[in-house]
Amino acid sequence: MRVLRPLNYMHYNKEEALEDLVKTVGYKPYPRKHGESVFTKWFQNHYLPVKFNMDKRLPHLSSLIVSGQMTREEALRKLEEPLYDPAELEIDINYLCKKLRISRHEFDGFMNAKAHEYSDFPNWDGHYQFVRNVKRMVSKVIGREIKISY
Repeated sequence: MRVLRPLNYMHYNKEEALEDLVKTVGYKPYPRKHGESVFTKWFQNHYLPVKFNMDKRLPHLSSLIVSGQMTREEALRKLEEPLYDPAELEIDINYLCKKLRISRHEFDGFMNAKAHEYSDFPNWDGHYQFVRNVKRMVSKVIGREIKISY
């Protein structure tokens, strides 16, 4: 099966798109990516980096570098900027606790709990690896590639 992603073939420039949105619909840009709501801002800029060491700025900035819309040096400068203002983070955490109806103590417990990966839970990875190994062995014995759909 061949996957076709037509948006990958279209011209896109982030700055041009933002200017167009401002002119046509009165869009007001927010200071950071995914700042459209308290939750997405907190999730992208605090939860993922703190809990899973996942800074979503890396792939976003990388795509801008690859497309020629930003230099590597500009991206490195952006990465030096803090993800969250500490006072704003405190306000947002209090807001989230209120919305989720949990105490700050419960929130801190969730944040400090051990992070789990999918492999910590029952899954079918062992079965897939077994089938892959059998397929590889059979392919070697019969001398041709076997295609199996999962």
